[in-house]
Amino acid sequence: MRAPVVIALCWICALLAAAPADATEGGPKAQGEGPSAYVSVAGAPGDGEQVLSAALAKHLSAMGVKQASAFEADTYDIQGTVGIGPAKGGKETVTIIWVVLGPDGNQLGVTRQTKDIKKGSLDKKWGSAADAAAAAAAADIVKLLRQAGR
Repeated sequence: MRAPVVIALCWICALLAAAPADATEGGPKAQGEGPSAYVSVAGAPGDGEQVLSAALAKHLSAMGVKQASAFEADTYDIQGTVGIGPAKGGKETVTIIWVVLGPDGNQLGVTRQTKDIKKGSLDKKWGSAADAAAAAAAADIVKLLRQAGR
């Protein structure tokens, strides 16, 4: 699970090393700056919406994607939707669908996560489950952003 993070960090370091020395001068979106993204989550029980969106923003930030507000221009929109359904043996299935939209509103791609968990375990606090889900999704999301040419 750490390999995608290491690969993404190496990719970011290579981009920074290849950037011209004056990349930070001359404009608000100078060459070499990473993309900005607004992360939102809907449908999660308990504190999931807040904790999951904060965890993903943290992991994306570590990979060079700056956190943005919903009202900033030229930002990507990352929308998470959580669904929980029944599973066998006292478990339930959690599905998280992450949709990545470009600054122009066009969909760049979708990544999905599915996991069976103990029934009711996310009804109040998500805790480390949010961090694990965000860490797993971040590499796929950064890959979609890279494919968009940023």
